Amino acid sequence: MTEDEPFVGMYDLLEALEAVIKAADPDKRAALAVTIDGYQECCPDEFFWSVGAKAPTLLSNLMTSIDMSWRPEAQSRPRPPVGLVYRKPETS
Repeated sequence: MTEDEPFVGMYDLLEALEAVIKAADPDKRAALAVTIDGYQECCPDEFFWSVGAKAPTLLSNLMTSIDMSWRPEAQSRPRPPVGLVYRKPETS
């Protein structure tokens, strides 16, 4: 990052996400609200854990979903999975 590039932090991301949700079709926002309420009712432990300070898995899945939602289908996998390959040590 250079000095000419603006810093984009977590709160910038959250404000942009909030703006997109507020600008969405009211029916889709209502469906999202119903889904979130249903998740809270069906899985209260998960829901309240997920809005707490120790929610790295939810955050990871949320960020991946957001990241993939704006990409064209051709770019649906923006980051390839990291794979480890076992190689036998070379002997001389």
